Amino acid sequence: MHPPRAPGTSVRDVAEGADGHRAGGIETALGAGRSRASSRPGRSRSALIIAALAALLAIPLLVALGVMRQPRWYPVLDLAQTELRVRDVASADPPLIGLAGRIAADGHQGSHPGPLSFWALWPFYQLFGASSWALQAAAASLNVVAMAAALWIAYRRGGVALVLGVAAVLAVLAHAYGASTLTQAWNPYLPVLWWIVFLLAVWSVVCDDLPLLPVAVFAGLFCTQTHISYAVLVAGLGGLAVAFLWAHTRRQGVGAPRHVVGWALLAVAVGGVLWLPPVIDQLTNSPGNLSIIVDYFGDPGEAAIGPRRGVELLLLRLNPWRLVETQPAALLHRGEEQLASRWPTTGSLVPGVLVLAGWAATVVVAWRLRHRALLRLHLVLGVALVLGVVTLSRIFGYVWYYLSLWAGGLAALMLLATGWTLCVLVGRRWGGVTSTRAATAGKLALAGIALLFTALFTIDAAYVNAPDPKLTRTLGKVVPPTVDALADGSAPGGGREGRYLVTWADPIAIGSPGYGLLNELERAGFDVGTLEIYGGSVTPHRVMEPGVATAEVHLSIGHDIRTQRAKAGVQQVAYFEPRRPGQRAQYERLRARVIDDLEGAGLSDLVPRVDDNLFVATIDTRVPKPTRGRMVRMFDLGLPTAVFVGPPDTAS
Repeated sequence: MHPPRAPGTSVRDVAEGADGHRAGGIETALGAGRSRASSRPGRSRSALIIAALAALLAIPLLVALGVMRQPRWYPVLDLAQTELRVRDVASADPPLIGLAGRIAADGHQGSHPGPLSFWALWPFYQLFGASSWALQAAAASLNVVAMAAALWIAYRRGGVALVLGVAAVLAVLAHAYGASTLTQAWNPYLPVLWWIVFLLAVWSVVCDDLPLLPVAVFAGLFCTQTHISYAVLVAGLGGLAVAFLWAHTRRQGVGAPRHVVGWALLAVAVGGVLWLPPVIDQLTNSPGNLSIIVDYFGDPGEAAIGPRRGVELLLLRLNPWRLVETQPAALLHRGEEQLASRWPTTGSLVPGVLVLAGWAATVVVAWRLRHRALLRLHLVLGVALVLGVVTLSRIFGYVWYYLSLWAGGLAALMLLATGWTLCVLVGRRWGGVTSTRAATAGKLALAGIALLFTALFTIDAAYVNAPDPKLTRTLGKVVPPTVDALADGSAPGGGREGRYLVTWADPIAIGSPGYGLLNELERAGFDVGTLEIYGGSVTPHRVMEPGVATAEVHLSIGHDIRTQRAKAGVQQVAYFEPRRPGQRAQYERLRARVIDDLEGAGLSDLVPRVDDNLFVATIDTRVPKPTRGRMVRMFDLGLPTAVFVGPPDTAS
C-alpha cells in the first residue's frame, strides 16, 4: 500500500521511485520535509526556513540599493521609457503592450508582447516613492519575490533539502547575474529569475502538483510578455505541462475531479486576464502590436544565425565556470560590461559539452533508478534544451549577450538535477546510518554554498554603479538648469503653464539622454511630448504636434550645438562638456582614423554615420574589430551636450 497523499502534491514521487522502492537517507531527505510539514508546527517551521533563506538572498540587493540611493540616478533610453510606462499604469492611458524592441514591420515600430512587467513593477514603484531610485527598488523587489516563489515551489517538491538546493542555485545565479542586473527594470533582465520559477512550476505540474498551474502561467507570461526571446521556450514548455495535465485527467477516468477542473480554470482565467491588454491593443490599432510581431518574425529582413551557431551559443552558456567565477573589481562598477564579460558569445565549447554529457549520463541513472520526480525534472530540462536551441538559432543580426541570459538559469538547474541524481544513487547504494549522515552533510554543503555566494554577491554589490553613469552624469548637469529655466519663465514657453515639445539630436547614443530629458521634465510636472517618430517608444499619448506646443526643448549633442546656436529666437539654458582638452583632441584623432578605416574597408556608406549615428555604425557586422574598438573608445569619451529652448516651429 502506498501512503495517502493530498491532491496536488507529489511527496510519493520524491520519496520513492516509480517501482514503489522506499529510499532512506539522502533520498528521503528530499521528501521527508514535505511530509512532516503536513502538521501546523511543520508548516510554520518550513515557512520560517523559506522566509529566512529569501531574506538571506535579498541582502546583496539591499546593499546595492543602499549604494545607489545617492547620487541621484537619471534613467535613459529603455529605462526612461520603462519608467514612463510604469508611471502610466494608474493613468488614463495604461500600457497595453511591452517595451519597444528591435521589432518593426512596414515602417511600424513594434514592441515586446505585453505590459505585465510594468504592472508588476507599479505597486513597488509607488511604495518606494515613484522616483528613479524607486524603479530600481521595484526591480529588486520583483526578483526577491521570484526567489521566494522558487523556494516555496522547491519545498513542495522536496522539502527542506530541495529548498536548500534551490537556495544554492539562486545564490550562485544572483552572484553571476550581478547587482546591476537584478536592480534594473530593463526588459531583458527582469525575467531571468522568473524563468527559474517557470521551470520549477512546469516541473510541478508535470508531477501532478496542479496548484502550480496558475503560477506557471503567470511566470511564463511574465517572461514572454517582457521579452520576446522567451516566447518559444514558454510556449513549448507550456505545451508539455498541458500534455501532462491531459494525461492526468485521463488517468482519473470519466469525470475529472473537481480540483483538476478548478485549477485548470483558474490557470485559464489568469492567462486570459494577462493577455487582455495586448488583445485590446490588437483590436483597437491597425496594425496591432501582435500583428507587427508576427509579420516581423515571418520576414525579419536578416538571416538567422542558424542551428549550428545556436548549439554553440547554448554550449557556451552551459559552461559552469561562468556561474561561479569572480570578476575583476574594475568591472563591478560597469554593470553591462561585467555581464557581457561573464556571458560572452564566443569561447571554448568543451566545458559546456562536459556538463551536457554529465547531465545526460544522470538522466540514464535516473531512468534506471525509476525515480519519478527526477525523471520528470530531467524531462523538463531536456525539453528546455531543445527549445533553447530553436530559440537561439532564430536570432537575427548582431548576437547580443542578453538574448541568451536564460540559459544560465537552465545550466544551474541542470547541475542541481545532476547532483540530486547522484545523491539518490549514493543513497540507494549506501542505505542506513551512513546515508543519513551523508544527507545531513549534503544539506550543510548546500547551505554553505548559499552562504558563500551570498557573501560574495554582497561584497560585489557594495561596488555597484547605477546604469549608464556617464549619461546620467550628463543629465545631472543639464536637467536641473533646464527645469529651473522653464519653471521660472526665464526661457520661452510660458513657464509651468506651457506645453513643451521635447526633441533631440544625438550622434552617439541613439537618443538615450533625449528620452531621459523627456522623462525628467514629465517627472517635474511639465506638460511634455515629442515627435510622432518616437511615438512607438514613448507611447502615442506623448506624441505632440509642433503646432500645439508653446516651445521646443531641444537636447543637442556634438556638432548639432553649433547649428542650434545659429537659430534665431533659441535660448541655450544648459551646457556640459564631459571631456578634458586632451580627450577632445583624442576624440578628433579617433574620428579621423575611423573614417579612414571605413573608407579603406569599402564601407563608405557608414562614414556619415560616424557623425550622425555612431551607435548604428558600431553594431554593423561589416565593421572590422579594430575599427569597432576605436568607435567604442569614442563612445567612452563622449561629446558636449546642451539644451536649447525656442519656438516650436524650429522643430525638425
